[in-house]
Amino acid sequence: MKVLLISHNPLSTYNGMGKTMMSLFSSFDKAELCQLYIYPTVPDTDMCGSYYRITDKDVLRFYPSFRVRGKELYPDLSMHQVFENSEDEPVYRSPKNKKSSRILARDLMWKLAKWYNRDLEDWLRREAPTVIWVAPGISGFLYDIALKISRKFSLPIVTYICDDYYFTPAPKELWGRARCALLRRKIRKLMQSTSRLVVISPELKEAYESVFSLPADVIMTGSTLSWVGGNALKSKSASISFFGNIRCDRYRSLADVGRALDEINREKTTAYRLKIYSEEKNAEILSAFDGIGSIELCDFLTGDAFDRAISCADYLLHVETFDEGSIAAVRYSVSTKIADSLASGVPLIAYGPSQIASMQHLIRNRCALTVLQPAELKSKLLSILVDPKAGEAVVKNALAVAQRDHCAQRNSEKMRDALKNAEQKGGGCA
Repeated sequence: MKVLLISHNPLSTYNGMGKTMMSLFSSFDKAELCQLYIYPTVPDTDMCGSYYRITDKDVLRFYPSFRVRGKELYPDLSMHQVFENSEDEPVYRSPKNKKSSRILARDLMWKLAKWYNRDLEDWLRREAPTVIWVAPGISGFLYDIALKISRKFSLPIVTYICDDYYFTPAPKELWGRARCALLRRKIRKLMQSTSRLVVISPELKEAYESVFSLPADVIMTGSTLSWVGGNALKSKSASISFFGNIRCDRYRSLADVGRALDEINREKTTAYRLKIYSEEKNAEILSAFDGIGSIELCDFLTGDAFDRAISCADYLLHVETFDEGSIAAVRYSVSTKIADSLASGVPLIAYGPSQIASMQHLIRNRCALTVLQPAELKSKLLSILVDPKAGEAVVKNALAVAQRDHCAQRNSEKMRDALKNAEQKGGGCA
């Protein structure tokens, strides 16, 4: 079996989706994998036998030159950063990119460009994949890429859904409604050509099976993290650590936690801290933390540095936001960092609405200290922080859940089974 991975990001240690893919394919030999991706970054792992990249800039240059110059490239095991060139960061991280008009313009740019050319076809023929694994998202052109290659080489498709865009309510504005309608059409088209569906949560499985009548496997993000907890909790100076993306309005909930800690510190003469490890540089987003004394902004970490930071934490934190739009956007998702959090042996505090799949996973398994309403945040944080034993029961449950649902080796073998099943059915797009 040879799997062609089609995704926005490459396998990597510095990106949430990159780490998820590394986990899902951890049991595969590099000769079994090749990857086509579109983000302007370089993989820092050689888990794939070959990588091929076509970026937005490559596609944009088609219009003056009438050529799309994608290329095969090799991993740089020392480059643990999201962007190969620093000048790309402000362009790709601009909040304006979320505008429906921009998303539609980007899809049109890809649709009209001849991204499928002789060089890409030669690479595909040399790699000779037997099955496609695709992780689509909000951009319609990635669906087109998977379907085009599937038709050309009669390859079956396994679709991986970790973030839902089909059931998300359409925005009220005209461009938003148009974008959602077109994206749902793309999703339906991909589902019609999908041999096997893999989803990240039971909630997603139920939703997609009910609409598309397609067999779905639940395979959660795995963790290879060894148990690192067991620090003696500090009764008056404990630190709570958050790792990862603070967008999707998560920064608002983090600010809530910081303000609650400030109030506790003033009233109880304590020194509780919230350490936020993130690569976020947007000044408008970071301004949400202005004036919050308990919040300490830290550099984004990968590899051994990430493991060490977890081991030094007294508590870990997962947050979601409470506004209706954000809830709808992540309702069926399970945050990628939950796997490592549960496997770490460090008590996890989760602050967010109960109807989100991430929170449901933690609630039904009793593997985190949950706060489900903003009004109870301060009182619940105080009760958790003054009682170091409060986390002992949830840690025991968390380790059991990590072994059952988030074992990287076991989940990777499940992924192999799903891909083999699709390969044996054969075929491709009609």
